[in-house]
Amino acid sequence: MARSVLARVSPRAALWLAIVTATIYVTFPFYWLLISSVTHPAELFTGDLVPSRFTLDSYGQLFAASPVLTWVGNSVLVAVAVTSLTVVVSVMGAYSLAFFDTRLGQAAGRLILFTYMFPGVVIVVPAYRILSQMGLVDSVAGLVLVELVLTVPFCIWMLRSFFIQIPKALFEAGRVDGASHLRVLWSVMLPIARPGVIVIAVFSFIFSWNEYLFPLVLVNSDADKTLPLGVAGFMGNLTVEWGPLLASGVVTVLPVLVLFLFLQRYLVEGLMVGAVKG
Repeated sequence: MARSVLARVSPRAALWLAIVTATIYVTFPFYWLLISSVTHPAELFTGDLVPSRFTLDSYGQLFAASPVLTWVGNSVLVAVAVTSLTVVVSVMGAYSLAFFDTRLGQAAGRLILFTYMFPGVVIVVPAYRILSQMGLVDSVAGLVLVELVLTVPFCIWMLRSFFIQIPKALFEAGRVDGASHLRVLWSVMLPIARPGVIVIAVFSFIFSWNEYLFPLVLVNSDADKTLPLGVAGFMGNLTVEWGPLLASGVVTVLPVLVLFLFLQRYLVEGLMVGAVKG
């Protein structure tokens, strides 16, 4: 009897232990970042999980010593522009690959992820030279163009996996009724593939929001810096400004965390549906 009860309890207890452990493992860095940003400098490295003295001086130093609001504005502008353009281009590209089933389309679908075999640093120099000739170095528009190259291929591939699960009968019925491709895409395909569109939109936003390499190479002036690039400026060769660094870390993480919390249901649904076929 005791063994039977133990056999039923042990797997459940092990499952809950694994869930709690994973939750702590994932959330603790965010907790430490938030608590450290409001901890008195004298207690910052004592190792206490709950410090005895709290202060907002780090945030005061951040907003007083740096144009952080400008950095946030630039990051929002770049992320929104990249997300919007990525969604538009990816929807049209994925629709074409999914419903125009030609040999060329199939080959493009297989090769579209080829661009991700190479690290982003490979295209830094070519991108810099091209943007320099276009007069877009040290500009928000230049960052948007470069980051589109990094987001669009993956998003087309991801969204294609949603479109190919939609019965072609719906596509053909719309065409028979005289609807244009744009009308079929807007009225029939997009409502069904909405979870996939949300997934690629969130991916594009987070990717662009966190991008550091290309802003580092392409942006020189403080007025055009994005938030990750500005945050890195608090880490010098010899010293680290811990207060502003931690506070800016919270400012960087918070929008992405809020976005994920609001769209969590759609993200889970989209990733599950998109994983059925690829």
